[in-house]
Amino acid sequence: MTTDILPESDTRPESNPDEPKQRPGRRRLVAIAVVAVLLLGASTAAAFAWWPGQKADVRAGTTLVTAEGMAARYGIDVNLIGVTAAGGLIEFRYQVVDPDKADRMIHDTTLLPIVVVEDTGATMVISRPHHASELELGGTYFFLFANSHNAIHPGSLVTLVLGDSRLEHIEARG
Repeated sequence: MTTDILPESDTRPESNPDEPKQRPGRRRLVAIAVVAVLLLGASTAAAFAWWPGQKADVRAGTTLVTAEGMAARYGIDVNLIGVTAAGGLIEFRYQVVDPDKADRMIHDTTLLPIVVVEDTGATMVISRPHHASELELGGTYFFLFANSHNAIHPGSLVTLVLGDSRLEHIEARG
């Protein structure tokens, strides 16, 4: 009994026997590489969209006011922006000069105070007010901000943004 070996058949249509055969996974590998590059590009774009330096400046579109202007608009006299809790917190302390206007600031989330470091643009925002009682004329109150990335140091110049107004060049105290 003898066994004959049949020649290997080429099932590719109109194939050229001199042409080298492609590896079966090559197209899949190219497709995976293309998808990886696209995903990397999309994730990089998303990272830059969330990067602090790429965000819009909250000071844009606001009106520069004096301390007296801030009191007239929002009923507060800014007493202090200070670095506290071993540098981990920023305290914004104010005195109420008009309780009705100041009350809007703690109940309207569009009027929550924002502190911006003038030389870097780093922005400190609180998510909600913490006062539960009614504000009294002459009363002193405060907001605390997390000092993210130690952005504010004693001596830093900051801008306070309230609603559509901003008070510039406030020196942070330690």
